[in-house]
Amino acid sequence: MNNMLACTSCGLGKTESVVHFGSYILRCAACGQDVVATSFVAMINSDDECSAFIDAGPGKWPPSEAVVAQGPLRLIATAISAAASDGTLIRIIFKPTD
Repeated sequence: MNNMLACTSCGLGKTESVVHFGSYILRCAACGQDVVATSFVAMINSDDECSAFIDAGPGKWPPSEAVVAQGPLRLIATAISAAASDGTLIRIIFKPTD
């Protein structure tokens, strides 16, 4: 889900998912450039398992103490929205599927 678009700034094809206010954004993992964005509401019906963290920055793995919520996205969407409502970037890391 996160490695399908190439960054127009640096050409890297690896993206990271972040939530900012009410937007769901795929950004470049190398330079942080926004690649594509949509409404977070458009994403919350997903049953994909994920972890949400306070963002540590592009390409950086968030520390475990920065966890906001873990579980199916539809069940943790309210916690993510609350954490992102003040402008804090929330990084969403989806668990790989088989």
